[in-house]
Amino acid sequence: MSTEIETKMMDHTATEFWGGDKRGVCVQITVAEMKHIHESGIEQLQEEGFIQLTMEEAAALCNTLARFISEEAKRRQSLLKEQIEKLKGLEKTVFREVADFSPEMFEAQLVVFDYVAKFCPKVRS
Repeated sequence: MSTEIETKMMDHTATEFWGGDKRGVCVQITVAEMKHIHESGIEQLQEEGFIQLTMEEAAALCNTLARFISEEAKRRQSLLKEQIEKLKGLEKTVFREVADFSPEMFEAQLVVFDYVAKFCPKVRS
């Protein structure tokens, strides 16, 4: 008898099953369907298939995946911090430019608006 394990994986299913007296309870990860995957401009074919793991194999894989997740999360966090620092630098530059406006510019609101618009264009999303 087998039991479907609830996961958040979109393209795979996980099933717990009895692997016999020698293997004990095992887990099977199965690719849900055959499809084409486009990653980084490279097309790959993901075939139907599965992998069966004993508890010891699943534990070893779990540790490996946990290290992978931790290292990748740190890498992404570092990239985000770099982007934030760059944006802070740009923000400071814009504030300095606005602070350097001559007082006469604030007398004519339309002129100020046009001047600021040149240095702070709208960002399209």
